[in-house]
Amino acid sequence: MPKLRYVVQCFCIFLLGMSLQLFLVDSVEARPKYLIKFATVAPEGSTWIKHMKALDKELREKSGGRLGFRIYAGGIAGDELNVLKKIRIGQIHSAAFSGVGFGQILPMVRVLDLPFLFRNDKEIDLVHKELRPFFAEQFRKRGFELLGWAEVGNVHLFSKKPIRRVKDLSGLKVWAWSGDPIAKETFVAMGINPIPLAITDVTTALSTGMIDTVYAPPLGALALQWQTSLKDMMALPLVHSTGAILISSKYIKKLPPDLRELLIRGLTKTMKELTLDLRRQNMEAVKMIQDSGLTIIPVPKGEALDEFYGIHDQVAKELTGKIYPKGVLERVYKILKKHQN
Repeated sequence: MPKLRYVVQCFCIFLLGMSLQLFLVDSVEARPKYLIKFATVAPEGSTWIKHMKALDKELREKSGGRLGFRIYAGGIAGDELNVLKKIRIGQIHSAAFSGVGFGQILPMVRVLDLPFLFRNDKEIDLVHKELRPFFAEQFRKRGFELLGWAEVGNVHLFSKKPIRRVKDLSGLKVWAWSGDPIAKETFVAMGINPIPLAITDVTTALSTGMIDTVYAPPLGALALQWQTSLKDMMALPLVHSTGAILISSKYIKKLPPDLRELLIRGLTKTMKELTLDLRRQNMEAVKMIQDSGLTIIPVPKGEALDEFYGIHDQVAKELTGKIYPKGVLERVYKILKKHQN
């Protein structure tokens, strides 16, 4: 638990330091011949950064000092859309993106963010593994290399009133991340008009009563202290949020074959280890949230559960042909059906 509290504290420090300038981060570190400038909103001291720094050390050692990262943590390189622009002009080479960011590059990959799509971690890992070659090729056509899936985690609903059935959302003032069509369509299917806001405006909106229902991974909600304004958390995940580490195809082509292989192999291993750590920390965060006084609403059963799963069908149908082709959704279903059998 102390380690988790440290992660939370670091995340809060990051929120206070967003005004720092990108290139103030340059240090006196030895500069490898191939230095990958990597951006992420994950704060200094977080599990994300610890794993990336460990990878940087490993790459430098195994490459004889030829390859390494310069890590711009805590959002100092800007939000995901700003970072994307910087990658395209060569100012940044690589970044960790959530669906909001990589959806700007390849909208169809947002099929993985559909509500109530996955039932457990095994399904998530299987779909990610089997579809990685396909999505890697699609990203490549748009000038990016998919270095690895990056865990964001299961996202849960937090509210001031218990949500046990879909109809319980009626009358609630629900936040939706501004510009996210998946979130908007999900809540519309639930019969409500969400209130679109930037994530940076959520805390104020909660304190003023503008909204009373939000969604986030438990660790994220705890770090942002949203739970202090709310009373309940649904145990049933609303969605599994997928992230990805991308690098400019133009830059990776400059790497010698041995360094390219070293980078891909190292990141694949690091992301697997990071995923396990974040899943464990989110479980610890649920316990901390419960200890803070929130009620964890159990996963519904029977007809009530079917109602939530029915939301998936509505949203998937509505967004087919708009965000992702029908064939991509069918491929996901085929993989899941194979696992369930």
